[in-house]
Amino acid sequence: MADAAEEYWPKTSSNNMLDNIKHISVRGDKSFISLGGSAREVYEYFDNYLWGIGPQDKNGYLLNRFLVHVDYRYNSHFRLFGELESSFVNGRNGGPRPVQDLNKLASTELFAEYNFKIDTVTRLSLRLGVQALNYGLGTLLDIRDANVRRSFAGGKFIIKTGKDRIDLFAMKLMKTNPGLFDDGVDPDQRIAGAWYTRTNPAAVISKLEAYYLYTDRSPVAFAQGTGREQRHTAGGSTLLTFGNWNLYTEGVLQFGTFNRDRIFAWKWVQTFTYQDLVARLKPIFALQTAMSSGDQNPNDGTLGTFNPIYPKAIYYGYIDNVGSANILVVHLKSGLDLSKKISLTGDYYCFWRESAEDGIYGPSGTSLLHSTNNQKRVGSMYDLILGYTFNNRLSLKYTSAYYKRGPFLENNPITLHDIYYSGLSFTAKL
Repeated sequence: MADAAEEYWPKTSSNNMLDNIKHISVRGDKSFISLGGSAREVYEYFDNYLWGIGPQDKNGYLLNRFLVHVDYRYNSHFRLFGELESSFVNGRNGGPRPVQDLNKLASTELFAEYNFKIDTVTRLSLRLGVQALNYGLGTLLDIRDANVRRSFAGGKFIIKTGKDRIDLFAMKLMKTNPGLFDDGVDPDQRIAGAWYTRTNPAAVISKLEAYYLYTDRSPVAFAQGTGREQRHTAGGSTLLTFGNWNLYTEGVLQFGTFNRDRIFAWKWVQTFTYQDLVARLKPIFALQTAMSSGDQNPNDGTLGTFNPIYPKAIYYGYIDNVGSANILVVHLKSGLDLSKKISLTGDYYCFWRESAEDGIYGPSGTSLLHSTNNQKRVGSMYDLILGYTFNNRLSLKYTSAYYKRGPFLENNPITLHDIYYSGLSFTAKL
């Protein structure tokens, strides 16, 4: 990610060649170049993908992704950053899923940045070009990080002073096309906004965030129809820390217009987490509840469906299923570090529709199933993740998941099966 290196780095030295490519001096040590990248290979197998709706594949398929970036720091003020991505899918029945599986070669980030200091604690930055929007927990703005990443074209102005940071941006979505350098700006997908973050503002408050987003997109599909959406999203979050305990709270309101209807939607998230990083097994336990609004009546002139804007690729759990629209979820998580290299995590999710008049939606907010019955419970999901970290560059992860249909899916004539999933992912980083 580009934001991982915002300061003008001091020169470092190492006997490891891969470490040294992070700082290659040029112009007599007045400038430097940093190189990096990653390769990821994923095998996925679904038994009854999307409860039997989607194309079925009896032997699974492979996802391949390669990323390489160059970060050029001319001096402490001027910077150029570029990242190339190559993503493929092999052996998947039905071919690549739209947008998220295939992009043979594309520039996911290509921007110029100029920054300067106002005083000893205040720095201003202006960034122009193709870049990522990645904020908070990734539930509204995220790089997506499916096989294909998401990026935007436009400008961002960053103000950093002490513990505070404000990002102001106005951009258009980069439209993903599957070929070689054929991505382009999507004129029908616009976003502008402001994101404020304050770190460690008080003794128990680890982080405060507040944000406003404006999106103008067309076409957008909901259960009540398809059309142009102009949506305002305002919200905030707090992270409180009490020893080994964390309390995360987030609230979001949305308003605007959809075709000739008005929008009023909302979301609330509450998470309790216990993690002991000193104990030998580093246990973690978490309870999350989240609720987002659905549409109460498709004919009342108001769209009540929450829209997650541009979120991460998989919203709940590790497999494609429901996203954060018209949903109530209870999530239990537990995990242990079995050794310095091996981790084990288990999750349980239970899903209900917030409104029985609205359907269910995918992670990106697109309509997945219309309402066909009055049952609210969608289903429950269990997953188990076993991770092995060879070193700070190589890692392996195995994921197994089972999605048990609830009454809403059991009474839908096209969702005939529960989902079983297995996945194996290998990642190498420079």
